[in-house]
Amino acid sequence: MKKLNTQKDSLLIFPLQEKGYSLSSVLNNQNRWQTKLVCSIEDDNHVSYVSTTYSKRSDYLKLIETTRLLGSDGVVYPKITEEHLEENTVVCRYIGDFFTEFLLENPAKIGNSLVAIFAYLKNINAFKKTSSRFSVPCIVREALQSSKGIYEDFNFLPRSKNILFTLENSGIKFIYGCGVEDPHIWNFRVLRVREKIKAFTTDFDYFSDRINYFWEIGYLYATFRWIKKRFTLLTTTAQETILSLVQNIDIKSEFMFWLGVLSSYCGYRDKLFEFIKNGRINELHEENQLIQQLDKKVSSLGEQILVAKRYQEKNRTGGASVKIGTKT
Repeated sequence: MKKLNTQKDSLLIFPLQEKGYSLSSVLNNQNRWQTKLVCSIEDDNHVSYVSTTYSKRSDYLKLIETTRLLGSDGVVYPKITEEHLEENTVVCRYIGDFFTEFLLENPAKIGNSLVAIFAYLKNINAFKKTSSRFSVPCIVREALQSSKGIYEDFNFLPRSKNILFTLENSGIKFIYGCGVEDPHIWNFRVLRVREKIKAFTTDFDYFSDRINYFWEIGYLYATFRWIKKRFTLLTTTAQETILSLVQNIDIKSEFMFWLGVLSSYCGYRDKLFEFIKNGRINELHEENQLIQQLDKKVSSLGEQILVAKRYQEKNRTGGASVKIGTKT
């Protein structure tokens, strides 16, 4: 159980006892306690709930809006039982199991669990679905923005950098819909309903209507690295299952998948710069090599999409065409 020392650790203290609850544990990372506090709580009858308290009213209102959107189409999500506007807090029933914990206890259910997550992401991606011009994902854009005077000698993603922004300016369209900007394995839960597995997320801080489904799957695929050292076989099986489920997709979907994988690794930029500067790059050798491979993969796929577009434009009057995929 994560200990919470009242105001010393977080300014987001929801008056549990006053509202009829007791604290069981804190569920989110301590480095977020100043902006969001997620607690497992119990009422007097020992029924489990989760309270989420935000520092910003806008984040609280966005959560309310998102859950209402999902609830309108019967998507699985923790139902809100109480809304406390003054404290920027919602209370939900505690349901399901953490995805990673469920897998560790039920390794034979890897396939069914992943299929459930894919179905969930595809379902919510259908909300506000539209064909829109490609835009560089926020996490990648931020990683590529050099801090003046700090990263000038560090060329991060040298191959794909120009390709991504060229794609953004090309007018080429991809399919976007609702989704989560941080589809990390730790942010998913699973629920067993009549022998069937259903998946959902409880982290709606970065819910957006500009998410590509295959990008989400790629990002999820990459985050299995966080349990790889402890559970190598489980991770390998899960990643192989994901790759098998995205086989034979069109080039635009394949591009989005590997861009999702690369996006998940963009958080290493600062560490790579620091380790290169201090001559310690060997400590991140594996990550650095993989990022370079992903940089090459994404740039190659992006270039193929651009070449196909140019070919189509050149031969439009003559009737020749090259399909670059429309299933994304």
